[in-house]
Amino acid sequence: MTAISDLTRTEPFKTFFVCYKLGYIVLMLPFRVLFYARRANRQRRSWSLKKSVIISSLTGITDMTVRIGYFLGRNVNEEVPAHECKDARFIWVDPVSPELIQGQVKKFAEACHAQSIRIPAYGFGDWNMEPRGEPLAKDGEKVVLHFHGGAYVFGTAHPEDMTANISRGLIKWGSDVVSRTLSVDYRLSSSAPFTVSGPFPSALIDALAGYVYLVRKLGFKPQNIIVAGDSAGGNLALAFVRYLRDTPELGLGMPGGLLLFSPWCDPIGTHEGEAVEKARSNVGVDYIKPRSDSPHSVELYALRSFLGGVSREEAATNPYISPGSLKLDPSTITGLFAGFPPTYILSGEAELLVDEIRTLRRRMEADLSKENLVFDEVLDAVHDFSVFPFWEPERSSAFQRIVSWIRKL
Repeated sequence: MTAISDLTRTEPFKTFFVCYKLGYIVLMLPFRVLFYARRANRQRRSWSLKKSVIISSLTGITDMTVRIGYFLGRNVNEEVPAHECKDARFIWVDPVSPELIQGQVKKFAEACHAQSIRIPAYGFGDWNMEPRGEPLAKDGEKVVLHFHGGAYVFGTAHPEDMTANISRGLIKWGSDVVSRTLSVDYRLSSSAPFTVSGPFPSALIDALAGYVYLVRKLGFKPQNIIVAGDSAGGNLALAFVRYLRDTPELGLGMPGGLLLFSPWCDPIGTHEGEAVEKARSNVGVDYIKPRSDSPHSVELYALRSFLGGVSREEAATNPYISPGSLKLDPSTITGLFAGFPPTYILSGEAELLVDEIRTLRRRMEADLSKENLVFDEVLDAVHDFSVFPFWEPERSSAFQRIVSWIRKL
């Protein structure tokens, strides 16, 4: 990091830099409107003017977080008062017993000294209860356990985050079958030049705590839980379900469904440079930028933070970290998703992760029956488009299809 880069993380230079970046975005708005008013100039001809302007404005904002050290997360040790929770309810999730952390996950946890801690979660939908009561599961009640996206380094489960729109969409369109969701505010990862914390498998341990809360404290049957995740949260959902499958001796059962929104399934980037890379045509369309060698690259920072002491070489061959990696051993790929629950994958045809998500689909198809896998790639849609209320009518249509799938589980 250069001395100038260091300055942008200290006051008053941080404020000056943020004002400059935001001011630039505002200044460019009328020019973007004029430019994209002509349909031929839009990233995709099917896009509305609103979509083109907003997505163009979003590009590059994520890299600003690394420059200033502000990752939009929240302190997982602090309770959030009810008046700040908007349409959600704050919930404390207790740590899990060390006996529930086994196998590969235990090995990685011991290597980085990761332990289960009390974590926050947010309940969306019908969580009405006495202030100190527990909202026990009703007979046959289904619930969605959601893990938010953010490359493992930014974002939150708090309702102020864009990813909360996934819970809102599920409840809006499927309140008759899913009346509530639980979104876990798992620990984020960070690394130099910031405090080193939360590497793999910290988030996975927190995901386990959320699941145990639903099963053992609230009494939900495993088959009535749908595990969901968007982007990095999709990576976490895949790893968590794999852990449950690999440790049947824990007696935690398997969830009834797996719901993935634009899952980040190849964090190492083994698809980059492929001769047939579809994602190349999506550069400049999706708001996510290709991985770069810039010291401010959020992709490189996220990977370094998430892996911690795990080497890239090891991560590229580990299905817990990178189930979509092209470097997985053929013997590992065989049966990679055997025993997984019915799965729904929602992705965008115009997103940068399109190639790795298609690899994930092919691998899941090999192990799941046709009726147990739905692959829903939406034409001209960007990464994680379901979190954007303006991405209509595709967003509402997608949630309606997902809810129809949940009804059949």
